Amino acid sequence: MEFPDLGKHCSEKTCKQLDFLPVKCDACKQDFCKDHFPYAAHKCPFAFQKIFTYRCSKEGCKKKEMLQMVCAQCHGNFCIQHRHPLDHSCRHGSRPTIKAG
Repeated sequence: MEFPDLGKHCSEKTCKQLDFLPVKCDACKQDFCKDHFPYAAHKCPFAFQKIFTYRCSKEGCKKKEMLQMVCAQCHGNFCIQHRHPLDHSCRHGSRPTIKAG
């Protein structure tokens, strides 16, 4: 008895192995066998472009982060160094935020 719809062929051009437990690449969304699912094994063109995608909104800062850090007051996205309102001269409304105490 055959199951024609069971499993998927590896998307690597040189492999095409029928795999019953294929792994889908989270970057390029293609299915691969256990030997070709790492980014380097199938030379994924999207793997390294999506790691650091969140650019800091602080003027003059060019850092990018893996995780989005949004200021609760001004809703800007900032790097770890500028994530606190005092570190990016946060202006909630029109007044600058000042230290308490």
